Amino acid sequence: MNINAPPPLVKLTRQRLLRDEYLAISALKDLPIELFPVMFEEAFTGGHTRILTAMIPVWPFPYLSVGMLIKNYNLETLKAMLEGLDILLAQKVCSSRCKLRVLNLRNAYPTLWGIWGGSYESKGLPEFMTQKQPVENSPDCEVKKELKVTTDLKLVEGGLDESATYLLQWAQQRKDSIHLCCTMLRIHGLPKAIFREIFKIVNTGCIQELHLSFLCTEELVFLNPYLRQMNNLLTLMLNSNRETFSMDDSIGLDEENMSRLISQLPTFHCLQNLYINNLFFLENNLKECLRCLGKPLETLGITSCDLSQSDLDYLPYCLNISELKRLNLTATSLYSLVLDPLGFLLESIRDTLQSLELESCSMKDSDISAILPALSQCSHLTKVNFYNNELSLPILKQLLHHTAKLSQLTYEVHPSPLECYDAMNIILTYRLENFCPELLDKRQPNQGQKAAQESHICYNPMLKLLWVLRL
Repeated sequence: MNINAPPPLVKLTRQRLLRDEYLAISALKDLPIELFPVMFEEAFTGGHTRILTAMIPVWPFPYLSVGMLIKNYNLETLKAMLEGLDILLAQKVCSSRCKLRVLNLRNAYPTLWGIWGGSYESKGLPEFMTQKQPVENSPDCEVKKELKVTTDLKLVEGGLDESATYLLQWAQQRKDSIHLCCTMLRIHGLPKAIFREIFKIVNTGCIQELHLSFLCTEELVFLNPYLRQMNNLLTLMLNSNRETFSMDDSIGLDEENMSRLISQLPTFHCLQNLYINNLFFLENNLKECLRCLGKPLETLGITSCDLSQSDLDYLPYCLNISELKRLNLTATSLYSLVLDPLGFLLESIRDTLQSLELESCSMKDSDISAILPALSQCSHLTKVNFYNNELSLPILKQLLHHTAKLSQLTYEVHPSPLECYDAMNIILTYRLENFCPELLDKRQPNQGQKAAQESHICYNPMLKLLWVLRL
């Protein structure tokens, strides 16, 4: 007979406190600090706003992050936490228990459990809270204020949501004592008036991640002065599509004018990750686009774009991508291009490259042959993806033979060989099943045995069939 164990005494105590808000609030001054995180979590998810407000002024740690609790985030919850900060700011004599200095409203960490581990006085912040610091700091970001509130903002054509609007208004009224730090800014369409108001409150030097989507050329020009001030930017994502640019936008945007527009981009001295997706004007302008980098990148993603041969030829000679850890060219067609320059690039980054994604690049046997010698030298690779390219069985064998030499490789994605398709371009799964042992034989003995146990066939209704090999 199964007998359920009774809830622990601590859990019963928390449940009792949450049922009686007055009792919970009066008990906070004597509550063991180890119970604060779980008490905060349950009050947050349960909508106990009065308890949240009362916990902020007596929070016994320097840092409070809502983490994954953001899914329960709403305007009333935000108001409760900010009201707690108001109480804290109004105190002439702060509680000896309260140590709060940073309220993080970002969905950046999996939980808030780490916030109380160890002694903050002796060890500082836990590792999961620390982030790589930008090389250059904005002077305004160094201004010492009583409290710092960190958030992300998403700006769309309709404006901000009600929580973001309330937070900005609240911070504006308390700008002498509150430092509002926007770490990640997403712009999907650009309401210029709202954008200007935001940067009267949020300092551009705080932004470390910027996503720009569906902007017309006029809006890109408008953003340039602000981009020049983002001297701590670590990640830049540029995303558009051909339909975004109206006929009026495209007037006068010939190759020369587009090159001039790109050349107006400022130099990003700290940028580590650059993602470019579906920008129609990138072709023949890649050199100008990469010119804006002030230091070597760690990540370069060029996806769903068109590249010219001159763009590809330039890559091995660009010093700012000479130390790449991640290269992603997914859905960027390499058809009809000579891929020797890509091989030269791989050879130049063989000591740093960890991830290579060449999915849906229209690559054929000759293209793979051009990069194989360099690929086998990339000894730090942990991930390769050649999905949805047209490769024959012999070249796929060669590819596996070369990747077998990469001791740190843990994840591979390969297309089914062309020999698995019939005259109607329909996959014949029995052929693939017959080829798998032959392909796995290209592994070293210990690798082959493990791969044979873990390889599997995954069906994809859009792309017919994917053969995945996990080691």
